[in-house]
Amino acid sequence: MSYSGGTSDGSDRDGNGGTHIDVRGDGRSRIKVAGRDITTTYFVSASSAALAALVGLVALLGMWQPWEETAAVGERKPSIGAEPSDGSAAQPAPHREPPSVGEDDEGPEAQGTSPSPSPSPSPSPSPTPDPPDPVDVAFASVGVGTCLNVYDAGWGKLNQDRPFAVDCGANFAFSKVTMVTTSASNCPQGGGQRGWGHVNDNGSSVALCLDRVFVVGQCFPATLSKQADGSVHGEGRLFSVWGCDRTQVPRGQNAIMTITAVLSGGGCPQRQDRRTLSWQIFNGARKLCAVQMTH
Repeated sequence: MSYSGGTSDGSDRDGNGGTHIDVRGDGRSRIKVAGRDITTTYFVSASSAALAALVGLVALLGMWQPWEETAAVGERKPSIGAEPSDGSAAQPAPHREPPSVGEDDEGPEAQGTSPSPSPSPSPSPSPTPDPPDPVDVAFASVGVGTCLNVYDAGWGKLNQDRPFAVDCGANFAFSKVTMVTTSASNCPQGGGQRGWGHVNDNGSSVALCLDRVFVVGQCFPATLSKQADGSVHGEGRLFSVWGCDRTQVPRGQNAIMTITAVLSGGGCPQRQDRRTLSWQIFNGARKLCAVQMTH
């Protein structure tokens, strides 16, 4: 008995790929599948042998994949980059697309993690300016008409290193600002007047022009000398303030004078017990009258 499997017209597809079963009466069968002979032995009748052959064929086809065999025989494609056996040029490797977001080798930007920004350099702190010099501030704080507790201490040196404003009616208001300028040489230099200059830290200069505030009862040192005609000439330290009860005077001085009057004109009042002396002050605008203290 024979069985043939193939195309619908009963012929093989290519002469080799059909299935042919030939059952012989000698207890052996011959099966031809895809050009290969398979011989089996049977011990059943011819019809049972045909059925068994069909079952065996199905099992054999389940294990055997002829298309893989065909590919192994000669239809496998050369791997990428390998040289074909026929000597033709190798097929170039396809260009690999860059990895899309989500692959393992993605950078920190693709993973959603922004790189830490470099810290901006901290701005250098501005240097703290030095506080202004208090003497500079004191000189800048006074103006024309300001009264001060400043006077000549008796040796040509003022009693303060900076001006302090005081009430002009106070008994310690010893001088008054009449002009503010840049140099003491610009100030009047008559009796009872002087300039007080100062250089600021920034190199600029300021000068206060002062008038002595004379009050009856104040004392100042002086140098008295008798003239040939019997009169007495006196040189007074008019910008000085001296204690009336003191018994000593600065070197070069020999008398302590007490103020008896400050006049705009006219003569000084005279006393019987002591000689009265007078001095022109404020460039002749006033007259200062004083007598010598005796102890």
